[in-house]
Amino acid sequence: MELSDLKVFLAIAEERNISRAAERLGYVQSNVTARIRKLEEELGLPLFYRHPKGVTLTDKGVTFSEYAKNILNLSEEAVQSR
Repeated sequence: MELSDLKVFLAIAEERNISRAAERLGYVQSNVTARIRKLEEELGLPLFYRHPKGVTLTDKGVTFSEYAKNILNLSEEAVQSR
């Protein structure tokens, strides 16, 4: 898992749509989809429910989003503390 994967995950969670998250991040949609599938495989659980008009977080996805936010915040603090 990489920090960029967490950023992708959080963008999707915020946008509730993979295509909009991809556009926001400047990535192609297929790349974003592949990265989330890889992350879900790595964690061994689904993070999103897929719907025809977008996605919503699973219960585990909600929990993971809090950890992802904390990890990214700590990473930024570490960079700024140099």
